[in-house]
Amino acid sequence: MSDSRVDVIHEKPASKINKRWTILIPVIMFIYIIAYMDRVNIGFGLTQIREALDMSASQAGFASGIFFVGYLVLQVPGGYFAQKWSAKKVVAWLMVLWGICAVAEGLVHSYGQLLTVRFMLGVFEGGVQPALMVLINRWFPLSEKTRANSMFIMHNPIATLVTGPFAGLLLSFGDWRLLFIIQGLLPLLGVALWWVLSADKPEQAKWCSAEECELLSKKKAAEEGPVVESDWRAAVTSPFVWLLAFLGFLVWFGFYGLQMWLPTLLKQSFTSDWEVGLVSTIPPIVTAAAIYLNGRGADKDKRYNLRVAVPLIAGGIILACSTLVTADMRWVIVAVYAIATACQLSFFGSYWTINSLLVRPAAVGAGFGIINGIGNFGGFLGPYVGGWITDATGSLPLATIVFGGAVVLAGIIALALSGVVRKELAAREA
Repeated sequence: MSDSRVDVIHEKPASKINKRWTILIPVIMFIYIIAYMDRVNIGFGLTQIREALDMSASQAGFASGIFFVGYLVLQVPGGYFAQKWSAKKVVAWLMVLWGICAVAEGLVHSYGQLLTVRFMLGVFEGGVQPALMVLINRWFPLSEKTRANSMFIMHNPIATLVTGPFAGLLLSFGDWRLLFIIQGLLPLLGVALWWVLSADKPEQAKWCSAEECELLSKKKAAEEGPVVESDWRAAVTSPFVWLLAFLGFLVWFGFYGLQMWLPTLLKQSFTSDWEVGLVSTIPPIVTAAAIYLNGRGADKDKRYNLRVAVPLIAGGIILACSTLVTADMRWVIVAVYAIATACQLSFFGSYWTINSLLVRPAAVGAGFGIINGIGNFGGFLGPYVGGWITDATGSLPLATIVFGGAVVLAGIIALALSGVVRKELAAREA
């Protein structure tokens, strides 16, 4: 990189461009914490829902899972229109629509109505993540991108810690309808916060000073080049889009296996409610620390592929061997669960940085939608494949080996892309 470009990047201290981290990232995390709540709250009220709507166990499972069918619908359009039109407006509209569906969950009176509302909830939530990834890609230069992506995925452990107690509090004051209605109102209230604090470009943000905008613009231009028009054809024809989507598919497909055995063991080993509640906080805390440290380290050493591959290969091996852990190994269960969960999410920041490096700028919107959509389809397919393997063979260990192997393969693919990523980094520095 030339001396003039180095001067551009370092002409002002980092503290001068920190408002993106203290304003934009927290509001993005808040939006997705709400989305997480509306996605999973059906699990907390499922017993009451089954009684009220006279549902069988299989119907209850289908009602929970149909969300992920709808989730695939707006992945590509959400990312494409976020880049082509406005990520801020796309997310705002989707928040209103998903909030309406979330509230409507509390007003249904039949199984068919519940299926319809859950499907549409998935449709409207599905376009949010690719739109947010486009926004992060636009606001953060390459040298900060992994930390920004890591802070985004930090919503998961935070939401895990918050959702259970909040749902329990609402259910203690009312029934499942109150749970859905109150949590469904959050995106409708949160859209005002989103509209005030978010912006498609730094120069459109009232809280972003002219000096900060200029510094960020120079930093982005020096590290990533000029902004280009969105083109969905570039995404569809890019081999890297499909390869990275397949990597994501393997990860989310494989890590479903994490839920097959270890949570059950945790409840068997720690019998009292307060013990289960206490030890259940350990994995999210460990995961949050791993996400932060791995993301921060990646922005320093640029070894993105290694920081994707190591958590995935380690997590896959742990997952494949998880059935060797027995209920009497109380703290081993907690440690294995915590480490596996940390591996599941700490790869995310570097993975999306690799995506932004290898997916051409014109293909970012639609490409991110394809990558995220196919990845989430892996998470949708996992429960069915796991159930089929277990039913067909009567072997839970075989199912966990299949899932663990999928995650390890994803790590190997990340390593195989190391040369391409190094070449792209060198080209950008030149």
